[in-house]
Amino acid sequence: MNKMKQFWALLKFQTTINPFVWFLLLAFGGPLFFMGDFSTSYHPNLPSQLMTQNLFMVAMDGLWIIAPEMAQPWGTTGWSSGTEFLLTRAIDRPILFRAKAAFLYFFVLLTPMVSVAYSLKHPDLKATEYSAFAQKECLSHVPGAVLEPNPNGSKSPLIAIPQGNVLVEEWHFWMFAASAFGIQVLLLVIYPLKHRTFIFYAIFMIGIFVPLWINLHSSRQETLPSMERLFFTFAAHQAVFWILTALALILGQFWCERRFARLEQ
Repeated sequence: MNKMKQFWALLKFQTTINPFVWFLLLAFGGPLFFMGDFSTSYHPNLPSQLMTQNLFMVAMDGLWIIAPEMAQPWGTTGWSSGTEFLLTRAIDRPILFRAKAAFLYFFVLLTPMVSVAYSLKHPDLKATEYSAFAQKECLSHVPGAVLEPNPNGSKSPLIAIPQGNVLVEEWHFWMFAASAFGIQVLLLVIYPLKHRTFIFYAIFMIGIFVPLWINLHSSRQETLPSMERLFFTFAAHQAVFWILTALALILGQFWCERRFARLEQ
């Protein structure tokens, strides 16, 4: 079997090996259908628009797709993830990881892609930003951003961004793509370790609470939150971000495949 046929056969196998991941997809896409974050051009708070509620789901998707045997409950025996079955067949291990990665990217990026398309219904963005420093940074970094009087009578003006909703959803797409790549690297690095599952969940919890602490610290120090700072850089240098991201994903994918091929399962 040539590599292309083997890839598609393994990719098809991934869709049936772990039925639980399909429930993750429903949870992953929930905010898109129920929250309506981009169903209007006006948003009361710009920083809240830049955050995404289900970014942490990327880690769980990565665990169940890339290393499902690590998701096995402690003390459970006889539970098969399908990895053992695949590795006893005459298959190319880098191709196996490529199929796993493709399935992960499908799960992670499907919702952001739909979000980008749906945001075209209301492409422009008007949002409130109470920090004068953040307003200045937004005007200097985001193309076309201007201040408008707030119709609600608030002293804080609105920031109007042409194609702003589309830009925000493209930002979310970039975050999900970067996170999907990062979780693959993390799993491959910790996989040979004895307490890999414990290490994974420890890093998972740190990844949830550390950003919250950083944002709280930033608000107390009256500095620009890290999420806004990175978004403004993304908006000002989109072409550079996408080129570097594409290179990182391509080169990183080759590294991940070679790493996976050398790992003892």
